[in-house]
Amino acid sequence: MKAIQIITGFCIVASLTACGGGQQSASTGEETTGPESTSCTYTYTEGSIAAQWTAYKTTERVGVSGTFDTIRVEGVQAAGSANEAFAGAGFSIPVSSINSSNPDRDRKIMESFFGTMTQTDVLSGKVLSISDSDCSVLINMNGVADTCLFNLTQNDTMVSLSGVLELANWSALKSVDALNKVCFDLHKGADGVSKLWPDVKLEITAGITKVCDQ
Repeated sequence: MKAIQIITGFCIVASLTACGGGQQSASTGEETTGPESTSCTYTYTEGSIAAQWTAYKTTERVGVSGTFDTIRVEGVQAAGSANEAFAGAGFSIPVSSINSSNPDRDRKIMESFFGTMTQTDVLSGKVLSISDSDCSVLINMNGVADTCLFNLTQNDTMVSLSGVLELANWSALKSVDALNKVCFDLHKGADGVSKLWPDVKLEITAGITKVCDQ
C-alpha cells in the first residue's frame, strides 16, 4: 500500500443559542435573558490516529489482523464541524510499518504482496467527502487511484471509520495470489483448500480534542 496521506482526525461544533429577546419577570417586572451561547470546537489530537487491517484466509474466512505503526496526516484543521475539519485531509502510510505481531508474516506481506505491486512503498489517500454517517476516501495503491466508502461514527473524543477494500479495484489480485502462494499451507482450512480472500477490512480511529468557549 502506498503513501496514504490521509485522513484519517475530525472536528464538530455544537452551538446552543438563547431565544431572541428577553421576557418579563412575573415578580419584579425586570427583563431576564436566556443562557449565553456556548461554542465548542473539535480538533484532531495530534499523533492519535491508528489503523487496523484484517485479511481473511481459508474458506472459513479466518481473520488475520494487524496495524500500521506509522501514519502521517495532513490538512486537518480546527473547524465548526467534522466535515469542515476533514474535508480534503490527506494521509500517507509507509507499508514498511506493517505490524501483524509476526515478523515472518510481515516479511512475506512486504515481499510477496506489496513487493509485487507498482509504486507501493507508501499508501496514500485523501478525503473526498464526509457526512454524519460516512466518508469517501480516495486511495492510491498499485499505481491505481480508487475510492472506498467508510462508515463513520463519532463522539466528543473519537472519530471511527470502517470500510472494506476490494483489492480487485486496485488491480491487486495478482499480489493476493502471490502472497497465497508463499503461505499456501498456512492458508489451508479444515477442508484442505488454501485460500486468501481478495478483500481487506480497514478500521481507522482518530482522537478528538474538545474546546468550548464559556
